[in-house]
Amino acid sequence: MFRPAIGLAALASAYASGAHAQATWAKGQVNTTICEWQQLRAHVVRDTVYMDGGSIWWLPGMDDGTFAPTVKDNNPLGIVYTLNFSKPFSTTQNMTSIFGAISKVSSGSAAKNIAPNYLDGAMLGNNEEWFLYGGLLRQTDEFSSPPADNVLAYQKYQYGVEREGFLPGFVNDDLPQGLLTRYLAYGGAAAAPSENKAWYFSGMHAQGWGPIFEPGFNETLTATNVSKTLITLDMDTQLRETWKNETLPTDVPGRANPELVWVPVGEQGILVALGGVVHPDFIGYLGKSADEAASVETSPGFMSTIDMYDVAKDKWYRQPTTGGPGQLTRGCAVVAPAQDASSFNIYYYGGYAGLKPTEGFNDDVWVLSMPSFTWTKITDSKVTGRAGHKCFMPYPDQMMVVGGYTARSGQALTCLRETVRVFNVTTGTWLPNYTPDRWAKYAIPAAVVSKIGGSPTGGATASSPSPSWASTDLAAVFRTKYDAAKIKTFYPYPLEASTNNTNPSVPPPVEKTGGGTPAYLAPVLGVVLGLMFVTMIVVLALLWRRRRLFRRRGGMSEAGMTEDSNKYRILSWMRGQSNPDPKAPTVTSDDATSSPGDLESSVGAPPPHPSSMAEMMNTEIRAPVELMDTSPRVELHDTGLSHVDVLTRYSKLGAAVATDPLQYSSSSPTTAKNNNISPDQSSALTPSSASVSTRPPHTRNDSVSSELPATTTSAKPPRGYIPSGVSGVSEGERAHLRTISDATVSSAVVAPDEGAVSPPTVSTAAFVTAQGTAMGREEEGADYLSARARETGPGVVSPGSPGAGSMRRSVFHERAADMEDEGGLPSPPLPSPGGRSVSGGVRGGDEGVGLIRDSMLYYEFLNGNRSFDTDGEGGGWGWRGYHLLLCCVVLSAVQVLSAYGLGVRYPCCG
Repeated sequence: MFRPAIGLAALASAYASGAHAQATWAKGQVNTTICEWQQLRAHVVRDTVYMDGGSIWWLPGMDDGTFAPTVKDNNPLGIVYTLNFSKPFSTTQNMTSIFGAISKVSSGSAAKNIAPNYLDGAMLGNNEEWFLYGGLLRQTDEFSSPPADNVLAYQKYQYGVEREGFLPGFVNDDLPQGLLTRYLAYGGAAAAPSENKAWYFSGMHAQGWGPIFEPGFNETLTATNVSKTLITLDMDTQLRETWKNETLPTDVPGRANPELVWVPVGEQGILVALGGVVHPDFIGYLGKSADEAASVETSPGFMSTIDMYDVAKDKWYRQPTTGGPGQLTRGCAVVAPAQDASSFNIYYYGGYAGLKPTEGFNDDVWVLSMPSFTWTKITDSKVTGRAGHKCFMPYPDQMMVVGGYTARSGQALTCLRETVRVFNVTTGTWLPNYTPDRWAKYAIPAAVVSKIGGSPTGGATASSPSPSWASTDLAAVFRTKYDAAKIKTFYPYPLEASTNNTNPSVPPPVEKTGGGTPAYLAPVLGVVLGLMFVTMIVVLALLWRRRRLFRRRGGMSEAGMTEDSNKYRILSWMRGQSNPDPKAPTVTSDDATSSPGDLESSVGAPPPHPSSMAEMMNTEIRAPVELMDTSPRVELHDTGLSHVDVLTRYSKLGAAVATDPLQYSSSSPTTAKNNNISPDQSSALTPSSASVSTRPPHTRNDSVSSELPATTTSAKPPRGYIPSGVSGVSEGERAHLRTISDATVSSAVVAPDEGAVSPPTVSTAAFVTAQGTAMGREEEGADYLSARARETGPGVVSPGSPGAGSMRRSVFHERAADMEDEGGLPSPPLPSPGGRSVSGGVRGGDEGVGLIRDSMLYYEFLNGNRSFDTDGEGGGWGWRGYHLLLCCVVLSAVQVLSAYGLGVRYPCCG
C-alpha cells in the first residue's frame, strides 16, 4: 500500500532546525509574522501540533521598525509547522519564533507536485502518525497535479510490530481505486486515537468527481457540489491502513465546512456534526452565495438538530437541541468530558454565517452539553472574531486556537490580533499566555452547570434531551460507558525554554553588486548559436538542392559530359540561348547582304539592348560596372579608335547589330524537335542567300539546312550591357578565327566600285557578308579581307580564285576621315615586319590580322562575356578562359613590339 519513503534523513534533520517561515525575504527584513492563516489542517500527535497547508499571509518586519505589505507565498518549500506543548509563549508575541518546521521534500527544495500546498482538506491521524487528505490545489502550469488516488502520510512513531531501523518520515499512500479520490474539500474531520480511526464528513466536490482547485471562473474545476459521504481511515495496523467510503442516509444532509468531533460515548464513541452551511460564499470566485435564501432557510438547522454517528453500530441518529447559535461555519470545536463522564461538553468557537465575508465574524464561545443537548454561550464578545482556524486541548482545562482569518473590510487585510489564542474552558476566559506547568482538571463552567445541574466536577441532573430522545437507540448509546483506559494522555509536559526560531537559517538578503557573468548570457548564447547552426544547415541543404536541380536541367551527369557538349554549352551562353541538348544537330544557313541603309543607320545609333543575357548554370554573373572614365579605352594601333568604335562604326557586325534592334534576341537551334535559328540569321536572309546549299568546309557533319523555318523573339537589352556581334559566333567560326591568325593575308584595298565578293563560310548573323554593290558605296568603307587584291603575292587569294569560298571577310571597316591626323592629313604608313605597309596606318599581314582578332576578343572580355567555360562544369573558366585573360594582360606590350617590326609572335587568345 505504501510507496517508498521520501527524504527521511533530510526530514529528521529538518525537524530539529528552526522554522523557515516565509520562503523569501525582502531587503532589510529582520522578522516575519503570520497575518492570517486561512483553512489550515492540523492534528495533535502526543505533545505536538502539526499544521499544514492553508493560505498564509506573512507580515514582514523591517530593520527600521516598520512593516512591509503582506506577502502570500503559497508555501513553496512544503513546510509543515509544529508547535510543541512544552514551550511557553505569550499570545501577543511573534509565534513564528517558537514554531518548528519539517519539510515534505529535501530541505531547501521546492515541493512542486511532490507535496504541493493544499487549501482546506484534513489531517487525519492517531497518536503516532497522520495522513493528508483532500483539499484544493492552486491551479498552475508550473507542474502537473498529483494523481487522484495519492495521499501523503507522516510517521512520527511506530506502533504494533516493532521494526528495526525505523525513522520518522513521509510516505506516499494510495487510495483504493474506484472507491474514493482525494478530490474532496470543505468537509469536517475528526480523529479517535484510542480507536486508531479518523473520519472525513461530507464536504464539496466538482461535477463528476473530477479534479478540484481553488475557486475560479471554471466551475467544472471548482468544488460546488455537496458530498453525501463519510470517509473512514482505519489505522489499526501501521503500514496496513484501510480506507472506507460510505454514503450518508437521506435524512442526514451534506454541507460545507461543518465541525466534526469524536465523543467517548458507547462502545467506540460517536461522531457529532455541528454547523456547516449550504450555498456558501467561499466556494465561488466572486465570494457570493449562489442561493442565499436557501442557505438561510436550511443552514441554521445544522446547529439546532444535531447529526450523530455511532461508530460501533455504524448507525446515524438525529437529535434536536435547545437554544443554539444559529447558522455558523468554519468555526472550531473541542470536547471536554466531565470528570465523572456524566456530561460531555462540546466547545464551539468562532466562525461566521458563510454568506457575507465582509460582515463581522463570530468571537463567541458556545457549549453544547450532552446528553441534555443544551446550548450555552459562555462568552459574549463585542469584537470581531475569526474563521477558518483549528482548536486543540493541550490540557483538560485549556483550548488552544491556531490560525484563522478575519472579516474582509476592504482590499487590505486585517491581521489577527493573536496568531495563537488560549482559552480556559473552566473559567470561560481568554488567557494572555501559555505555560506548560500551569494546568488543572476540567471543571464545568457555572453557566453550563446552571442548565444541566450537578456541580463543576459532574453529577449532571439533566441526563436526557428536552422534551425527549429522538431515538431510544441513541439513548442506549449514551447509557453505554466508553472504556476510558484506552485513552492515552501525554500531559503534563515538561517546561522547555523558548528559542527564537524566526527564520534563523535564512540570513537577510545581500544586495548583489556588479561583476560576474549575467544570468541571461547562457540562454541568449544558446539561442543565438542554435539559430546559427540551424541556418547553416538550411543554407547547405538549399545549395545542395540547387546544384542537384542544375544537373537535372543539364540533362546529363558529370560522367556523361563530353568535350563536344561543353562547346555547345559555351556557345549557348555566348548567344544568349538556353542550353541545347548536347546531341541536337546544329542549324546552318548562308549569310545575307545588308542594305546600304543598314550601314548608314548604324552610324551614331545607340546599340540596342538584348532581350536577355543567358547565364552559365544560373550563377547570376553580371557584367562589370565601372566608374565613368576611370580608365582609358584600349585603342587599335595608331588608329585613335577603341574596339567599341571600330565594332560599332566600321564593321558590318556593328552596322547590322545597331541597325535592327530585333536582331538582339534569344533563340536556340531547332530541328524536328527543336527548331531554332538565330534571329540575326533569319532577319538577314535573302532569297539568294537562303537558297545556297553549299556547306562550308568547317561546319559539323550533322548540321541541318538553313531552309528550315525560324522563330525569333526580341527584346531590348538590359541597361549596362554593350551588345557585341562576336558573342554570336558559332564554334566553327571561332575555329576559323583561330585559323586565319596563322594565315598570310594581303593588305590590298578594295576599289569602291567592286562587285560582290565570295559568299560567307559560316551561317551566323554576327558575320553576315554584304552582297552586290553594298560594300562599294565609299572606298574607305571597304574592309581589308573582302577587297580585291591590288597586288598578288604568296599567300594572297583573289576573290575569283577557287579558294575564295573558304576565305572569311573581316568585320572591321575604316574611313579616310578617321585615318587623318589632327591636321586633316592621312597618317603615314607604318612599317611591317615584312617590309610592306598598310594605308591608313593599319598594319597588314598575319600580325595585323591576329591583332585585330585579339582586340575583338579582348573587347568581348571587357564587356562581360568572360565565362569561357570549357571544363564542363558550368561554374567557371576553363583553360581557354584563363588563356584569354593572360593574353589580354600582355596585349598592349605585344602590340607595340609587333608594330615596330620586331617580329614578335604571341599566342593569340583563340
